[in-house]
This record gives sequence, structure tokens and C-alpha cells, in this order.
Amino acid sequence: QRWALAGAMASLLIVSFLVGQMTHKEAPTSAAISPQVRERILMVAVGEHLERSQMILVELSNMPANGKVDISSEQRMASELVGENRLYRQTALNAGEVGVASVLDQLERVLVEVANSPSEVSAKEMETLRKRIESQGILFKVRVIGSDVRERAKPAPQGAAPQAPVGPAKKTT
Repeated sequence: QRWALAGAMASLLIVSFLVGQMTHKEAPTSAAISPQVRERILMVAVGEHLERSQMILVELSNMPANGKVDISSEQRMASELVGENRLYRQTALNAGEVGVASVLDQLERVLVEVANSPSEVSAKEMETLRKRIESQGILFKVRVIGSDVRERAKPAPQGAAPQAPVGPAKKTT
């Protein structure tokens, strides 16, 4: 009886496997996604990343510089954003978004500096970081590119002709 039960179970298992194989549909691949949709997905993700990065830059730019300054929360956020930033920068380069990639490169340098700083910095170190952010205009660039990216991430109205991208030109090959 045990062997008959084991045989029946094995047969049932094989039949269910074969039925699953015949009815299984393939998941859509990335090739099925149009280039416009891929660009919109990238722009949405980069836009959100730039908003979070902008918050850190604004907080650092507006911190009082008296005595020791605790930047541990900004440091944690910068550490989290560095990896994302590298991924988005490389993806933007691959997509030909040279302007976006350039700003992400400059942003990455600031994020790495903040992430690798001590959690408490002196007033002089804080002022040096603030001047670096201002002299490079990184906060302004992040705002401009972020605005451009959010605009490009919006879906085109139904029946409208595709618009040419606004902002930095794409690299042509």
C-alpha cells in the first residue's frame, strides 16, 4: 500500500509540473518596454533621488556653525544615497543623459565627503563644506536638473506628439 501511495503521489507531482509548464506564460522582458517608458522610469527615480539629496544639501547649507556640529543624520542619509547615486549616474551615462550624469558625478563627490566625515565637525570644517557646496553651485544644479527631470518624467498627454527633451542635450553617436 505504501508503494502504491508513493507512486500515486509521484504521478500527481509529475502531472502538476507538466500542466504548470504548459500553462506558464513568459514574463515581459525589458525589450518589451519602449525607450520612452524606460526613460520616464529613469527620470522618476532620478528625480526622487535628487529631491532627497537636495534635502541633505539644504540642511548642511543652513546648519549653524558654532562650535561642534552634529551631522550624523545627514551622514547616514548621504551614505545611503552614495550607492544609488552611482547606479543612477552610470544608467544616465548609458542612456546618453550626459548633463544629468555630470551633475550626479558632482553630487556624488559631496555625498561621499559627507558620508566619510566624522559625525561631529568643527565650525571651520562645516564652513569649508558649506563653501564647497556654494562654490560648485551643486545645490543650484541639483534643483535645476531635478526640475528638468521631474518635467520629463510626466506622461505625455494622450494624442500629443512626443516633445523634445528640455535641458542638457543627449550625447549623440
